[in-house]
Amino acid sequence: MVLLAPYKYYDQDEDLKAQLRSVIITRSKEGATIEEIIDDYKELTGKHLLAVFFSRNVLAKYLSELENVWCTTDSSCGLLLWFCSTPKTKHVVHMIQQQRSPRASRRTYRQYIPRALAQVEQQELQDTRSTEIGSTGLSNAFNAFTYGEPMQSQVNNRPGRSYRYKRPPRMVRHNPYARRTTTTSQQSTGWRQSRSDELDYSMYGPSYHRHQLVGDDFFLAIAKWELGFSFDRGHQIDMSGLCISGLTLSEAAKRVEVAPFIADHVLVNVGTVDLLHGREMIDLIHDFDQLVARFRERNVEPIMTTLAPIANSGGRTPMAERLLKLNEYMCRTCPRTIDLWKNFVHANGTVRFECYQPGPRKVSGSIMPHVLWNKLGRQLMLGVLGNEIATQLTTDEQWRYY
Repeated sequence: MVLLAPYKYYDQDEDLKAQLRSVIITRSKEGATIEEIIDDYKELTGKHLLAVFFSRNVLAKYLSELENVWCTTDSSCGLLLWFCSTPKTKHVVHMIQQQRSPRASRRTYRQYIPRALAQVEQQELQDTRSTEIGSTGLSNAFNAFTYGEPMQSQVNNRPGRSYRYKRPPRMVRHNPYARRTTTTSQQSTGWRQSRSDELDYSMYGPSYHRHQLVGDDFFLAIAKWELGFSFDRGHQIDMSGLCISGLTLSEAAKRVEVAPFIADHVLVNVGTVDLLHGREMIDLIHDFDQLVARFRERNVEPIMTTLAPIANSGGRTPMAERLLKLNEYMCRTCPRTIDLWKNFVHANGTVRFECYQPGPRKVSGSIMPHVLWNKLGRQLMLGVLGNEIATQLTTDEQWRYY
């Protein structure tokens, strides 16, 4: 009687998925772009991914269907960054994200390079550079080798100094929206210099045409990426003035109550986080009334902006219905409102997804992922706010303060 070993079916697709996950996990610190995934996979297996998927769009679609793999958009330049974390590799991802850059220890390491190894490295470097020598240099080298003429060695033999190998520069991703770095004087104060159409940042935080901004991650992205304001230092949650990641209606009311300075004109966009956390309609109304009351206690009539559609949930979902009801309540109870919702939907009421980032991303102030506006959406929102402010400035006497 012969016992046969059970036959194990080799699933090539599962092997490919495992390899792609491992490639993405190795770049968990900054996220992996499509080009980096292609290069790393070729280095790992010797095969080119485009030979299997034929185009980068097909590869991106395949990655989006993998379990435990997601992508987000780099707000600064619009790149798709891919991440992966499975229950088995969660500790590995955390370890990679917490890794420190080895640049700080590079000098100490090179001081102890053996001299013989340094000379070998330098000789290899000279060999690679020899391909760039002109015809004259090649003929001289050939004559010296033929007639036995001694050639001067280029190795650095100065005592007491080890050879310092210069690595090739690291490839930097193209960032079309990168802003110029601040000067030393601005870094020392932590605030940038305010323009004539802004309020004093040290007192009021981010502002737009002399209107103080109060909002959650949507206004926070506007303040950072479009208006150039930086995050306040020393906080675990990203914030800039009263633009705070994960800001809810009740928390906004508390912030307004204790804030040392509140401007005469305030733009408010709060409530999306409450909807994402599933707050009931009666609680939304109560917290909204409390927020408006805190402003009026400080003799300020806020300019409330309606909430844009939440791209996490499309169609007539309970969340979308509560959002519409809250927008109606804002317009009915507040004398100053700006309707943002109508600018982020088509004529038939469907969401303009081209104004949103491709997928949800985690924010520092909430456990619920957000689908934030992309560059197009942020610019659209700024245009709407500017036009509405200009319209009301020219039609309402109490708005004329310039």
